[in-house]
Amino acid sequence: MLRLHKVIFLLDTVGIGVYTIPGVQKSLQYGVNPFAAIILGMISAVFGGVIRDTLINEIPLIFQKEIYATACMAGAVVFVLLDFYGIKTDWNALGCVLLIIIVRLIAVKYRLSLPKIDL
Repeated sequence: MLRLHKVIFLLDTVGIGVYTIPGVQKSLQYGVNPFAAIILGMISAVFGGVIRDTLINEIPLIFQKEIYATACMAGAVVFVLLDFYGIKTDWNALGCVLLIIIVRLIAVKYRLSLPKIDL
């Protein structure tokens, strides 16, 4: 069972990387503001997981302490910056997908999370 959990985690991690960058790319192709493109890329990646978790009656990962959307945002921001400076899109996309995957894997391995803000 633990092995299956690791496989699902890895596939989910690859999935958020693979869905973030095309969301950002499409947004930029349609002339969307870069900030909005970053948000749209995050939404395209994260809400697939929200739907999955809702269907299996679990709390979505985005509402837990894990670094999930933040990894997507990091990759999307780097993609937009490198795109602005004219880096070839294929290499940029591949590098940013890998960045998202690596950030997520490191965050889970070392149990990193964002600080909780008490209002």
